[in-house]
Amino acid sequence: MNSAWIGAAQKATFLPMCGRTALFGLGFVLVASLPARTEAGPNTIRCDDLSTAELSVDGLLDDWGKQVLARVGAAPDGSLELRCSWDGVALALALDVKDDRVVRVGKGHQDRVDISISAGGKPTLASVLPGNAIAKSKVTRPARSAVADSLQPKGFSVEARFPGAVLAGLSQSTPSLELKIVFHDVDQATGGDTTELELAATIELGDRKDLLDDFLRTVKLKRADVRLDTLAELDPDRRGKERIVAGGTVIGVLTDRFAFVTLPIAKAADIKRLELVPLGARGQQIVSAVVRQAGNNGSRDLLLLWTVWSGQLQPLAQLEVRKQLGTNVLEATWKLVKGKKSRELWLEPRPAIGFTADTWNEVPASDADPIPLPWDTAKGGVAYSMPGVAAELSRRDLPPPNRR
Repeated sequence: MNSAWIGAAQKATFLPMCGRTALFGLGFVLVASLPARTEAGPNTIRCDDLSTAELSVDGLLDDWGKQVLARVGAAPDGSLELRCSWDGVALALALDVKDDRVVRVGKGHQDRVDISISAGGKPTLASVLPGNAIAKSKVTRPARSAVADSLQPKGFSVEARFPGAVLAGLSQSTPSLELKIVFHDVDQATGGDTTELELAATIELGDRKDLLDDFLRTVKLKRADVRLDTLAELDPDRRGKERIVAGGTVIGVLTDRFAFVTLPIAKAADIKRLELVPLGARGQQIVSAVVRQAGNNGSRDLLLLWTVWSGQLQPLAQLEVRKQLGTNVLEATWKLVKGKKSRELWLEPRPAIGFTADTWNEVPASDADPIPLPWDTAKGGVAYSMPGVAAELSRRDLPPPNRR
C-alpha cells in the first residue's frame, strides 16, 4: 500500500469583497431579556445604508424617511417605532415614542428609554430620560457617541449615533448586532405602575450579508449547504474576530473580503469532522478538518490544519490519522494537552486491526505526516505545537509507552 496513490493538494483562493466597501462588521451575541412586554415583530432587520455623518442628532426625525423597520406597543397608551441606518462606519437609530403623558417627577418613577447594543463584547449602553415642561432631558451615553431627544405633541423622539469604535467586539468580519430597546412607561406621576415595552431585534448588516452572498455564489453553495458559520479569534494580524464559513468541499474566511480553500476530497460527505481548535498562542483558534480519501481499494483519513493570517487561510499541516485496506485498519487518536510553553496536539497510535509489523509494507506518505505506527519502538507518537504566531508547527516525538 503506497501513500502516493492519493494527492492531497489544497486549492486556496483569495477574493476581494464584491459590493459595498465596509469598515466594520458586528458580532452576534445574545442579550439577556429584561422583564418587559414584548410584541411580535421582525426577528432580523436590515437598516438603511444612509450616511450617518450627514445626520443632525438633535432628537428630531426630519432626517428620516417614513419606513418603520420595527415597532412594539400601541398608541396612544404607549408605543415605540424604530428606524435605523448603518453605513459601515456607524450605527444610527431613530425612535418615535408615542405616549399620552411624558412623566418626569423628582427622583421617583419617570419615563425612560434604555438602549443596549451588543457587538460581540460588552454591550454598549445608553439611557434617555426625555425632557418636558417640568424637567430637562437627561442622557447617559458612551463617549464619542451622540444621543438627543425632543418632546413631541404625542410623546417624544430619540436620535442616536454610535461609531463603530464604541461597540466592543466590532470587527471587519462579524455580520450582525443584537439590539434591545426598553421604554419604561410610567402611567402615573406618583407611584404608578410602570409598563416596559421591549423591542429586541437582530440587525443584519447589509454589507456583511452581501459579502456572504458573494462568497456562496462564487463557491456555488446555497445557505442550506453551510455546516459551519461562526466567529472566532483566528487571525493574529487583525483586530477582533473572523468569520469562518464552511460547506460542500470549501472552507472560507470572511473579513472585509473573503478567501477560501477547496478540500482535497470528492464530495461533502467525505468531511468526517470540522471544528476550531485552540492550539495557537494565547488561545488562538485554528481550523481543523478530518477528510477521507479513497483509492486503490483502500482509504485514508487526513487531519488538515490551517491558521488565518491577513485574512487568508494558511495551511499548517496534513496529518494521516487513519488507513484502511480491506478489513485491516490502522488508526491514531489526537488530543490537546497542556505543554510547558504552549498547548500541544498529541497524535498517538491505536492498536492495529489486521496489520502487523511484518505485513505492513507501506511507503511513508510524502504529502502528509505519516500515521504513527503502534509497533514503533523509537517513539509513541508525535506532539505538535504552535508556540508563535507564524504559520508553522513544531514537532517532537513522544516517548514510547513503556518509557512513560
